[in-house]
Amino acid sequence: MDSLKFHIKLNLEINELKNIVIKFKKNKDYKIKNIKWDYFSNPFGKSKFFIAKYDNLIIGMIVCFKQIYINKDKKFVGYRIQDVITDTKMIRNLIRNNKNFFSKNKKGIFENLIIKLNDFLKEKSKINLGFANHLAFPYWKRNLWEDLSDFPIFEKQIIKKEIFNLEFKKIKKFNFKHEKIFLDSLNKKINVFWSSKYLNWRYVKNPRSSYYIYEFFNEKKLVGYTILKLYISNKEKVGHICQIISIPGFKEEITSFANNFFLNKKISKMSQWSLNHDLMKKTGFIKNFPENKKIVYFGKLKSDQINFDINMGFSDIY
Repeated sequence: MDSLKFHIKLNLEINELKNIVIKFKKNKDYKIKNIKWDYFSNPFGKSKFFIAKYDNLIIGMIVCFKQIYINKDKKFVGYRIQDVITDTKMIRNLIRNNKNFFSKNKKGIFENLIIKLNDFLKEKSKINLGFANHLAFPYWKRNLWEDLSDFPIFEKQIIKKEIFNLEFKKIKKFNFKHEKIFLDSLNKKINVFWSSKYLNWRYVKNPRSSYYIYEFFNEKKLVGYTILKLYISNKEKVGHICQIISIPGFKEEITSFANNFFLNKKISKMSQWSLNHDLMKKTGFIKNFPENKKIVYFGKLKSDQINFDINMGFSDIY
C-alpha cells in the first residue's frame, strides 16, 4: 500500500546523500568533497536529516546544521536550517497518478517535515535560525517559527580611497589568538561561536567559495580580523564583508580597509549584513533589506528578549 512517511535520520551514507542532493539541487557537479565538508565536517557536529518518503522514494528533506551560539555570559546549543528541498517533479508525477500526499494530520510534505524538525529541536536545542523566502515563510510561521528580521543587508557605493593606518597581513589559518580576540569582543549580543576550528572549517577549508582573510595590528598588537568575498548580483560584481571581529574602536577603520581593498579590484559597490544601524550610518552604508526574505527563529528563549549580532556567517550562503 502506498504511504507517506516522515523520518528523522541522524546519519545518512555519503553516497545516498549525494544522490539526493544532486537530484534536488540539480547540480551534477556537486562532489563528494563538498558533501563531506557540508554535512559531515562541521566541528560543532554532524548534520541532522529529516526525510519524507513515499514508499521507498525520498521526496523531501530538511537538513539542520549544528551551531554553537555565544554571548559574554554563556553558550547556547542550536541549529541552522540549511536545506529545505522537495522533489517537485516526482510529486507531480505521483499526483497525476492519483496519489494522496496528505498524512493523517491533513498537512502536506513541507509542514510535516517542519513538525518533525520542531519536535527534535524542542528537546535538543535552545536557539535555531532559518532563512525563508516569501513562498516558504508562511509555512514556517504557522508552525511556530517567528519572524526575527528581514535579511539585514546594507550597501555602500565605493567612490574613493579612505583613510586606513593599521598594519595588516593575510591569514592562512586561524589560531587561538583569533579565537581569543573574538571572545574578548563579546557583549550581550548573541553571535555564532567563532572558534578557530569553526573559522577554519567555514572559511579556510571551504571547497565551495573563496575568501580574502586579513588580520590587523595597532602598534604590533592584534586588534581584529575580517573575511571578505566577491559575488555577482544582477550582473554586477559586489564586494561583501562577511564579518569583522575586533576589539572596540577598530571596526570603522577595518571597514575602510575593505573599501580600499574592493576599490583596488575595481569594484564600485560593497555590502554586509548587520543589525548595528549606528555603525552602518557612520561608515556610509545604506539599508537595502529585501522584502521577500526573512530570518526565522524557533527556540526556548523568547525572541523579544534576545539580541543577535547578525553577520553573513550566520547564514546558509557560501
